[in-house]
Amino acid sequence: MAYSTESNALISLLEQVAMPRRILLCVSGSIAAYKALDLASLLTKLGVKVAVVMSESALKFITPLSFEAITHTKVLHQGSEDWSMHTETRQKVDSSDEPTLACNHIAYAQWAELCILAPATASSIAKLAHGIADTLLIQTLLATNAPIICAPAMNTQMLRATPTAANLTTLAAQGVQIVAPKCARLACGTTGDGALADMSQIIFAMLKASKQDGFWQDREVCITGGGSSAMLDPVRAITNHSSGLQASALAIALYSLGARVSLISSNFPTPLPSEISTLEVRTNSDYKLALLDIAQQARDKHKDTDSRVILFMAAALADFAPKQSATSKIKKSQTTQLHITLESTQDILASLDSSDFVKVGFKAEDSLEAGLANARAMLLPVARGGKDCEIVCLNTLESNPFGAAHNRFILLNRQNLDSSAMTHLPHSSKLALSYEIARFVQESLVAK
Repeated sequence: MAYSTESNALISLLEQVAMPRRILLCVSGSIAAYKALDLASLLTKLGVKVAVVMSESALKFITPLSFEAITHTKVLHQGSEDWSMHTETRQKVDSSDEPTLACNHIAYAQWAELCILAPATASSIAKLAHGIADTLLIQTLLATNAPIICAPAMNTQMLRATPTAANLTTLAAQGVQIVAPKCARLACGTTGDGALADMSQIIFAMLKASKQDGFWQDREVCITGGGSSAMLDPVRAITNHSSGLQASALAIALYSLGARVSLISSNFPTPLPSEISTLEVRTNSDYKLALLDIAQQARDKHKDTDSRVILFMAAALADFAPKQSATSKIKKSQTTQLHITLESTQDILASLDSSDFVKVGFKAEDSLEAGLANARAMLLPVARGGKDCEIVCLNTLESNPFGAAHNRFILLNRQNLDSSAMTHLPHSSKLALSYEIARFVQESLVAK
């Protein structure tokens, strides 16, 4: 099967990231049922073992054989349920260590580490919310202890109907994760909310369901990414090669761990969870104003508690900028040489108040020796020439160029400032590294 640009981006992003091993895909009777084939294919490509349950209505839109060709597992539906086996047997069906799965709703429910109801119709949502187990699909979902993700797909008015809205609220209160449908042209010919969410949003919900961590739950996190631009004239700028990939990966990881994430960047190179707040910026001044606004919002929101935002300062901000920018485009015909006077810019990370932010700094250097010295300096208080960072993430450009899909880091924290202690993160995908960085930050802050 050919994969879309979005799917290929997700496959690359999720490389080396631990995923749920066994996912039960529950397909109800919507015209969007054909999209569940894409989801099953993508999950399989990510190394996940997928089994499928189909409602009788879903069989009118797509055949079980289509799913079986992708997942190599028997599709469970009313006509295929079989109670002649125990829930599983050790007889092998292929060269893997996976036992044969008995084709009944109890076996499939117990087998699953995660269940995804996609597409979810108004009827299946209502029945699941109220425990009406008169279909095999709902019986299976009620019999599982695995987390459930629900991705609705229906006509806009059906989605907005008071009973449907109430049922979705009930499911959310029961711990079911709802992936909001998107606005698009629907099968009925109208345009509005109700189209099945993009595959990326369902995958992000899957990550969140499997990776939530109590430490990060509802914590305010801000991430900066990309590279700033210093304007020469209205159409030209001095900038750098920062891709924003590491910042986007951090945003996805911290979102899936349960944090409330704001991402401030000049580049957004990957799909992002829709619940992440994003702001596109260009100049150093744009970054600083955005950060000050984030701090103020946190103070207003958490007046009686610690309002500090955990800041991952991964953006590559300009150290120098033109002393004066031209107000109109500089014409090549007017000069054969162009001399530009640069002046140093304000160090934004150092300027931020540590009563507003827990600072996690990022340092990119040409060489390891100089990089370690400069990274340790960032841990010092501002009064001693540092940036008052709690943690610094160092990488060397000689082995980790801008824009690469992989990276490696050396992590340092303030507790070990006076020692040679450091944590090495080996070469890995940027999302996999982001989870390791988050774990290091958590351990460092808990140990304080």
